[in-house]
Amino acid sequence: MIRSTKVILLLALPFSAACTPGFEGEYSDPAKSEIVDDKWNEIDARKTAEHMIKGMLEKPWLQTFVAGHKQQKPIVIVDDVENRTSEHLDVKQLTDYIQDELINSGKVRFVNKGSREKLLEEIKYQQSGNVSKDTAKKSGKQIGADYLLSGSVSSQEHMMDERKTVTYYTTLTLTNIETFELEWSTKYEIKKSFRRAGAGW
Repeated sequence: MIRSTKVILLLALPFSAACTPGFEGEYSDPAKSEIVDDKWNEIDARKTAEHMIKGMLEKPWLQTFVAGHKQQKPIVIVDDVENRTSEHLDVKQLTDYIQDELINSGKVRFVNKGSREKLLEEIKYQQSGNVSKDTAKKSGKQIGADYLLSGSVSSQEHMMDERKTVTYYTTLTLTNIETFELEWSTKYEIKKSFRRAGAGW
C-alpha cells in the first residue's frame, strides 16, 4: 500500500507543475507614461497636478497677497477633488499630488484639512492630564487658512468602430475664505486615443 501511494504522488507532481501558469514581473519607471487600459491613471494625475499648480503659482493673486501681508505666504486648504466622470476615478491620488506640488513649491503655507479630526483628538488627549503641562499643546492656536483650493474632473467619450477617444477636463478654483471672492480658476485637458481590434468597448 505504501509503495502504491508513492507512485501516485510521483505521477501527480509533474502534472501539477504543468498546470501552474507562468508568471513574470519587473519594476517600471513611475515617471514613464504607460497606457495599459482606457482609464484615468497615475500619470494623468501627476501631469495634471504639476501643470495646474505651476500655473496657479505664477498668477497675480500670489504676488498681490504677499505684497499686502508684509511678505507673508498665503495659507491654503486643499479640498477633495470631485469626480464627475462615469468611471471609478482615484481623485484621492490627484488631491495628494496637488498637495505635494503646493507644499514643495515653498510659495504657500499649507493646512492639513484631511487630518483635522485626528489632530483635534490628539490635542484633547494632551489636555486630559496624561501629558506634562510643559509639552501639552493647547487648543485655539490653529492657523486660519486664507484660501480654499477646490476642483473637479469630468470627461467626454467618443467611440466609432474600434476607435475610442476620452478627454478629461480638470477644473481648479481658488476662493478667498474671508471674502468668498474667486481669485483664480483654470482648466486642464488630457485627451487620450485608443484602438481595439475585433472587439467592442
